[in-house]
Amino acid sequence: MSTPLPLIANVARIVTKVVDRVAGDRSEVPLLVAAAAVEALKNHGIAAQVFYGPAAWVEILENQQAIWAGCWGQSFHFWAATTSGEIVDLNTSVAHRKRGHSQPELKAMYSPPMLWAAEVPSFYRYVPEGIAELELTDDRDRRQFDLVLREISEKCRPELLRGELEEFPNEPILCPDRRLLDDSNGTFRHFDRALAVHGVPQPAPI
Repeated sequence: MSTPLPLIANVARIVTKVVDRVAGDRSEVPLLVAAAAVEALKNHGIAAQVFYGPAAWVEILENQQAIWAGCWGQSFHFWAATTSGEIVDLNTSVAHRKRGHSQPELKAMYSPPMLWAAEVPSFYRYVPEGIAELELTDDRDRRQFDLVLREISEKCRPELLRGELEEFPNEPILCPDRRLLDDSNGTFRHFDRALAVHGVPQPAPI
């Protein structure tokens, strides 16, 4: 069963906003984002877990070339997955903020939408290797997680949902049944146009 859109909007908006504010840039803390999404879903009565493993997605460079970016080889990524098989990755829309490990000289303009779906398009790749546990040994990390949890506890609750009026974050997001919601800048439209010209790069790295 797919997660209802108002619930997706609530969790995506609160998690992205609070992690960006507390951590400075959520693209740097994918484990915190995934763990926050799991906690927010739990508040709504939906079970989910944090997974880790290689992950890749297509990004569009300044010259409109499409390349694979992400974490593989010695690196791995974190995302959440619901018991109904939906992959929840609230970081892909901002992944272009980070320079790639293998080619740090390349600057991406666009990355794919946030993903919240069981059907995963070909410009994403996820290979789960296991369930991740959040072990916070650093005081700063613990403080950040506590702040995130406190806000999620206050704002991610079923009684606070406003039905279809629930506001999504102003970033592209791919929802169940391949429903795509673009942002006010038409970011996905630009991403999709470049992808239509150049195609998904082959072969994929994972």
